[in-house]
Amino acid sequence: MNTSAKQWPTRLFASIGYAVFTGVILVVALECGSFALLSMCHWIWPGTEVNFAEINPAYKAYSWAPEFWKEEKSRWQSPHGGYEPFRIWGVAPWHSKYINTDNTQNGSWRRTVNPVGGCTNSARIDVWMFGGSTLFGTGVPDWATIPSFLSQELNSAGFGCVVVTNFGTEGYVTNQELILLIEQLKAGGKPRMVIFYDGVNDSYAGAVSPGIPTAHVSFASIKARVEGSVVGRVDFLRDSHTFQLAMMAINYLHRKSVVLGAEPNNAKVQATLDNYEAKLYIARNLGEAYGFQVLAFWQPALVYGRKIFSEFEMKIAANENNQGAFRIMASVYQEAERRAARDRSFLFLGGDFDRCSDPVYIDRWMHLTPTGNEIVARSLAAHIEEGLKSSIKP
Repeated sequence: MNTSAKQWPTRLFASIGYAVFTGVILVVALECGSFALLSMCHWIWPGTEVNFAEINPAYKAYSWAPEFWKEEKSRWQSPHGGYEPFRIWGVAPWHSKYINTDNTQNGSWRRTVNPVGGCTNSARIDVWMFGGSTLFGTGVPDWATIPSFLSQELNSAGFGCVVVTNFGTEGYVTNQELILLIEQLKAGGKPRMVIFYDGVNDSYAGAVSPGIPTAHVSFASIKARVEGSVVGRVDFLRDSHTFQLAMMAINYLHRKSVVLGAEPNNAKVQATLDNYEAKLYIARNLGEAYGFQVLAFWQPALVYGRKIFSEFEMKIAANENNQGAFRIMASVYQEAERRAARDRSFLFLGGDFDRCSDPVYIDRWMHLTPTGNEIVARSLAAHIEEGLKSSIKP
């Protein structure tokens, strides 16, 4: 055997190693370049991504805002709540100066600022709140969530000692909230009142993506992972800057034919509200069995109403990339308003900001500034106080 024949395996493995090394370098370079281009795009066209801390002028009035947003952005980069049976995901543990989740026997939940010193058992009135990220308090400190403001409103109204528990979980739809309510009741919880605060997540999941009224958010990607499909195995690539840049380019090139062309599907709109009201029917039957009242509120959203937009809100509302989803969700909101008036099974808050000119939205959906959350809490309190009065025995 000649020398050349003896050396070919070594040359082959050297070539493979060189190719792998070169590939890794190219991937890293591509990812770094994509990150730089994305950052440049977000700086030039802030409407492509809401960089809350730097862009939204509503937070300039708060001295705590820069420090808070460092914490909030760090929280977003950390793993979300781990797997939860039937509910799929939960609330991730987090402790910092402005954002905290309290670990309890029955899960980890966003901290609510309740009466100092706690309550005696005889005077305690438990109010449970269920919803998605707006109720959880995405974008605000612990003291500025809707549940914290609501606790302040109710405890100043002279009902005794009201303890509000925030079961809001980012990304949740009503089906997940109903399961969570059942779990908490099974664990021995005894609320006086249960409040549901929903609208946007149900609208988006039911009529936009995945467009299945009974599905949850991120249905397609989670389904692919559970089933072990090829798409599910490489789903992690969606988090790369290269993928995000590619999707931004595709959306820009095809926004008129794809994004702007999206039209509402009336059957999905109707089914989304059917599913929502069916959940409320089941929750109220549970309330009769366990002795609690149920109130449900359809939340305000940027896509609907006659609010006088601030310059920042106007920029988001006018972004072409949002128009398809906005049009579909607005049709769901229109049907929700009609049903709320007809069936009276829930209260429609879609017009709560119609007389408000202050900036309250921090993104293109429904997340609110502290001012927005306080306005909502006052609106909720006006209805909840009547319910609590009727539930207190003379």
